[in-house]
Amino acid sequence: MRRFSRIFAWTTPLFVAGAVLFFTKAAALPFKVAYPVLLLGVSTLLLRRRELLPFGFAFLFSAAGDAVGAKGLFIPQMAFFALAHAAYVCWFLPRAQRTPRAVSLAVTVPLLVFLFAVIVPEVPVPAERIGVAVYGLVIAAMLCSALQYDGAHAAGFRCAALLFVFSDAVIAWNRFIGPVPARMWVIMTTYYLAQYLFFRFAVKTAIRD
Repeated sequence: MRRFSRIFAWTTPLFVAGAVLFFTKAAALPFKVAYPVLLLGVSTLLLRRRELLPFGFAFLFSAAGDAVGAKGLFIPQMAFFALAHAAYVCWFLPRAQRTPRAVSLAVTVPLLVFLFAVIVPEVPVPAERIGVAVYGLVIAAMLCSALQYDGAHAAGFRCAALLFVFSDAVIAWNRFIGPVPARMWVIMTTYYLAQYLFFRFAVKTAIRD
């Protein structure tokens, strides 16, 4: 318990510092976009709890996606984030209700309609079009599994999942439909907040168990 408290205590301010560093234009560091979520991955693995491994891997895959995305490698970026969402699904799905909840359908179905009716047709490169479609299905699965989850801190996990999907939806809209005002702030604040909430509530759930 003491190790959990120590790791959580130093992770939070360092995560905030990493996010501030990313938004600081004067700090020209390589791959700085990946630092905050990489920290969450390392911290999660340092907790040495088997049940938290999916979150640890999800953060590490996300950090890798951030890094290749910083180089403009869109398809590898989607691939790493698809792996991250698959890791989240591995944690949520075994703990999820089997009977579909009305809210899960009410959120996930419009998301898929938005993906295949609005975004996918506007992707000009065939390889990217396939990648966006597959990635969209994976993130929809993550969202659905989080919405179906009904265990400890369910509301917090659902909020994190919704923020993550919103961040990715803004990326897709900005890339394929039209520019989004203040897109970096909108995308990255919701993304970082989503990842931190996943970390926070995963740790709280592990402590509770």
